[in-house]
Amino acid sequence: WWWIMMFRKDNDIHRDKVQLLYYRYQQEDSSLYLKEYDNLLHEKERRKWMIIGEGATFLILMVFGIYRLRSTVLEEVDVADKQRNFLLSITHELKSPLASAKLNLQTLNKRALSSDQQKLLLYNTESDVTRLNDLVEKILLASRIGHDNMHIHKEEVNFSELIEDCIDATKNRNPQIQLNIDLTNSVWLYGDEVLLKSLVLNLLENAVKYAPKSTPIGISLNKVQDMAVLDVCDEGKTIPDSEKVKIFDRFYRMGSEDTRTTTGVGLGLYIVQQVSIMHHGKVKIIDKKNNGKIFRIEIPYIGAI
Repeated sequence: WWWIMMFRKDNDIHRDKVQLLYYRYQQEDSSLYLKEYDNLLHEKERRKWMIIGEGATFLILMVFGIYRLRSTVLEEVDVADKQRNFLLSITHELKSPLASAKLNLQTLNKRALSSDQQKLLLYNTESDVTRLNDLVEKILLASRIGHDNMHIHKEEVNFSELIEDCIDATKNRNPQIQLNIDLTNSVWLYGDEVLLKSLVLNLLENAVKYAPKSTPIGISLNKVQDMAVLDVCDEGKTIPDSEKVKIFDRFYRMGSEDTRTTTGVGLGLYIVQQVSIMHHGKVKIIDKKNNGKIFRIEIPYIGAI
């Protein structure tokens, strides 16, 4: 509408100038009239392109503003969804073990139980407390990783032995799992042992969580060129390509907390990626041919750096 109004106004101005020119030169030399008329035509052409340029600039700015506004709104919606999912998941993750531990202690206090029953309730309570402790440690670690001034204590670490320790810890928590293990001995990294252990434990926890119960989980460690390559594979559902970047965001989990059946708060894979980056490595997600996926960690080993 601005364009239309400007062109109409410009045409009116041009018509008035032509009329004035005609009245001025109707009794004089016609060559001067033609010259001035050509000048008016050139002036009109310049104004036309000036209007087009200004209108195009306004249009581009408006489109850019709409795009930025849309992006900002979508980002705010995404943040709100993450916050909602995080609050729902953290509430569930905190209340479930607390309620279970409270019930176990109340049962021990109010009922006369056999020794075996007492041991079972105490074991379950200890498992609930361990689950809570792991959750708190994961949240604290994710909070520390988010700060640029985080101190990393790097030293020579036997990555092979560290993975074996993590496998033993995972077996103790999940006695029913099947593991196919193929580790190259004496693969040494220069890194933070605590962070590397958290990386491996979170990868194993993720595989246990999403792999079907009757299927094995594969764990392998090899040296490929100048990298120590850790593969953790499972037979669970593959991850859509559109989600393969998002799942490494802090607090992000696929789906909705209203219908989710798996536990977690969306920090495990975030920690895995950040710890890998801190050790000059990277994380890859590889789809298996038949079904399942492979989480591959590549970190330079000592001697290749």
